[in-house]
Amino acid sequence: MAEHAFSYNELHEVWEDDPDHVEPQGEHPVWALLELSPLARRLRLWQEAAAKTAVSLGGDVGVGAHQIGHWAAGRSRPGDREREALAGALGVHPAWLHASRDEQPDVQLYRFASCPCEKPTAMARLGLGREEPDWYDSPAEQAAAVHWCGCGQSWVKDAAGWLLPLPPGEEPAPSYGDRVDLGHPLSPSPSVTLDEPWPRALWQPPAGRKGRARTAYRVPELLTRKPQPLPVRPDVARVVVPEPVWGAGSAERLAANASWCRTCRALADAPKGAAGGPWVLLHRSEPERELSTWTYPTEKDALHHGAHLAMTYLQLDDGPLDPVALDLFTGQAHAQVIDRFLELHPETTQFEVAELVPMRADEF
Repeated sequence: MAEHAFSYNELHEVWEDDPDHVEPQGEHPVWALLELSPLARRLRLWQEAAAKTAVSLGGDVGVGAHQIGHWAAGRSRPGDREREALAGALGVHPAWLHASRDEQPDVQLYRFASCPCEKPTAMARLGLGREEPDWYDSPAEQAAAVHWCGCGQSWVKDAAGWLLPLPPGEEPAPSYGDRVDLGHPLSPSPSVTLDEPWPRALWQPPAGRKGRARTAYRVPELLTRKPQPLPVRPDVARVVVPEPVWGAGSAERLAANASWCRTCRALADAPKGAAGGPWVLLHRSEPERELSTWTYPTEKDALHHGAHLAMTYLQLDDGPLDPVALDLFTGQAHAQVIDRFLELHPETTQFEVAELVPMRADEF
């Protein structure tokens, strides 16, 4: 967060006396939290999640409320007996509160291979926001940096491929199109603060909870088991990209692409609908040829087809397939796939910028 504040100030050329200056450290509760030891942080988090006051938690453990306050502030540490009692009162495995973990950060609670919510879905992709510095070499990659799950949790990936939750208040607001890409209704989740358990995908609020009423959260199953070390990298499914299908009908192309394209798989299993639609995709398939047009029921369908065209032409390039484009495509960030193609081929005669923007038939 300190690096984020520095980058913001530098990008916008604001100084300490400017009203828009972002303080690297300030009154936000995250700084007080980060200054604590890992043991004190987890005690504060789990006490809040259990909706227990210092008095009630102290009663469960057999100590006074002031002692709970000392532990949560990092001024002292519990003994072995108190640790066992704390684990029982908070509903977590005793190993999470073992003395050997007092200075170990709980990376298992903030690094995931996939969203840990109850019903993880295919994630939509969106950008970090207009005010963010350029943290990626590719603008197309930056425009799809955030992996957004339908549970309301936003994630970014680190260099090793782990999903890291964006801090409360930093989540971008998904557009209507991103909601549609999820394939199911958005789960409404209010903006959280550091007074609530986080990340929200891991901590499910109790049923019937109203507003900020103090009610115990359900303890994640992860915390009821002994903590396990993380592997160096999460398991990543290998994507096998088929050769482009030339001279085949739409049904044959759809069947071939369904092996690596999630949208194609859904279309292959969907009932047949009316051909065409109000959205037009403009495409020049070869130099010197006139424009070709296809019509689609929705803008999403037009972008999906455009992304396939872009990937087909990228497969014709010398060398391995561009990894950024492949990641964007497997993440179904179709508009960014097209943008990435134009980044790599700015002088292309296959596509022109205007031709890659789907438009309504009545605007064509």
